[in-house]
Amino acid sequence: MRPAEAELALRKRGITADRPLRPARKLTVRRIAFKGEKRGTAQGPIDFDWSDLAAGVWAVTSERNLRGKSTVLEILLWALRGTPKGLQDDVRRWLSSVCVEFDVDDQHYVVEFAVEERVPRGSLARRRVSGEIDELDRFMSDEGFEAAMSRFMMNTLDLDPITAMQGKEDERQIVEHGWAALSGGLYFGGDHKQLLGDVQMAGLPARMLQMYIGMPWATTVMQAGTAKRELDQETEKASKAATTATKEAETARARIDRELQVAKKILEGFAPATGTAAELERLAGEVARLSPIALDLAQRLARAETEATELERLATADERAVRDLRENIVATQFFNGLQPVCCPRCETRVSGERLKRESADLSCSLCAEDIPIDEMEGASEGLDASEQRLAAAKAAAGRARANAKALGGQSKASSAELEGARQALTKAATSATFEQRRKAELEVARLEGALKERHAPATPVAVSPDLALVSAAHAEADKAYKAGRGDILDRLNAEILALGQRLGVQMLEEVKLNTNASLLLTKGSEPTSFSKVTAGERLRLRIATAVALLRVGRERGLGRHPGLLIVDSPAAEEVSPDDLTAVLSELQAISRETEGLQIIIGSANASAIVDRLGEQWCRSATGDDYLW
Repeated sequence: MRPAEAELALRKRGITADRPLRPARKLTVRRIAFKGEKRGTAQGPIDFDWSDLAAGVWAVTSERNLRGKSTVLEILLWALRGTPKGLQDDVRRWLSSVCVEFDVDDQHYVVEFAVEERVPRGSLARRRVSGEIDELDRFMSDEGFEAAMSRFMMNTLDLDPITAMQGKEDERQIVEHGWAALSGGLYFGGDHKQLLGDVQMAGLPARMLQMYIGMPWATTVMQAGTAKRELDQETEKASKAATTATKEAETARARIDRELQVAKKILEGFAPATGTAAELERLAGEVARLSPIALDLAQRLARAETEATELERLATADERAVRDLRENIVATQFFNGLQPVCCPRCETRVSGERLKRESADLSCSLCAEDIPIDEMEGASEGLDASEQRLAAAKAAAGRARANAKALGGQSKASSAELEGARQALTKAATSATFEQRRKAELEVARLEGALKERHAPATPVAVSPDLALVSAAHAEADKAYKAGRGDILDRLNAEILALGQRLGVQMLEEVKLNTNASLLLTKGSEPTSFSKVTAGERLRLRIATAVALLRVGRERGLGRHPGLLIVDSPAAEEVSPDDLTAVLSELQAISRETEGLQIIIGSANASAIVDRLGEQWCRSATGDDYLW
């Protein structure tokens, strides 16, 4: 495969080569503002506006809990992430508008939206130095808001989506974790069970560690590893399916073979009646032989009947003609023998002279016309001919009728023979013995066919042609990753150790950060781990790790952490205000040492925080007052 073809095939699988990284961009919150109207037992307008924020340690605080400090952080997270993290439903319903302004390096951006029935509708825009606004994206729903901020943050902060396989065994699918998951590396709240972020699913903390520190080839290793697991799953599923099919085929063959032996024994039980099928075939042949004979005789009989009927009609017509001719001759002779006395019309007497002339000249004594004596003589000859034709017609009709009668007998006998053959065939075909035997024969034939089908060779497991390529790409990327990693982890360990000690993790002697985002510790000469220390120590170690990622990444020109940390309720993890003051003091020092680092804290210990940070760095509520 040519390099261009390999690159195209890998790109289709979501695998891309490592690319040169630009310096991490700095994300700095400049303003948090929101308005609304409280409802229910709490009444009154909401109007919060905190502006002129910059790099450094900032705090939103109150003297009592449940005074709105976490809400400020949650609204900030909603605006930056495009989707709320833990914003309560009643507060979300109270809101009418939100505006958050932030910088990415030297570019100023504004997220501003109205909240209508808890649904955000607004825009993301860039504000130029001149004050002009360039709208970058617009959203009208929760999904649209999340998509708009994800696109913007992933592109602007130069982040890659984290791919992973999720789901039940053999049903896992590739999913992408975008900005909503990666932003977990900026937020420090909850029970602090994860070193990075707050989701353990699919090894997300390890992927976030590799991305934020900017380890060379880490993204390619992640992409190739995910694609390889997907292909391995496909191959494994195909192999399991083939194994299952083979076992099922073997079980089916055994079952079919047992059924076949039983069917053969049943068929063998009909051995004494083997002539049944031959007799059925003979009877069917006899029906086939007699059918055309009977049909031919029936057709011949029909023609003979027609012929005899026609000849009889002709004979009858000849007989009528002979009779008419005889009567005509007799009548003529009778009238010619009469001697007229007067005219039948006028009764004038016929003279003797006319009578003499009739005898002498053969002219009629009444009308003087010639008497046709020749016709009278020919009439006798015509009568003889007609009588001869009549005799011939009668003879022909008699022969035709006799022939039809003979054919009728033959046809009747043939039809009776055919009907008998048909009845014998029907009786043989519907006999219980024959039906049972045929059923047994068909069952044997069916089982033999099924057994032959199950003996077909198993289809080999199809392995994707991409598997070898993806495996090779993963191996090569992993080599490059390990070679390019160098002493990054050692440098991170040193930084986390120093920061952890400064933030007050007691008796911390050694840390070991692994690429899977697990953190092993040595405290008081005893080995332990991140998950086994107190919640306050876990918070300190999380902050130390995030700052270390930022520092080492910028030091090596590799990191992608944007330098914003949002810490909710650190005082809840402290046993005394002095511990909180010490942590805040170190955070201030660390922020001054780390260019562009911004830490925004929410806490209910107003006095300690304001005393340590100063009023200009805090937004606080005293007594029973609310922050908004």
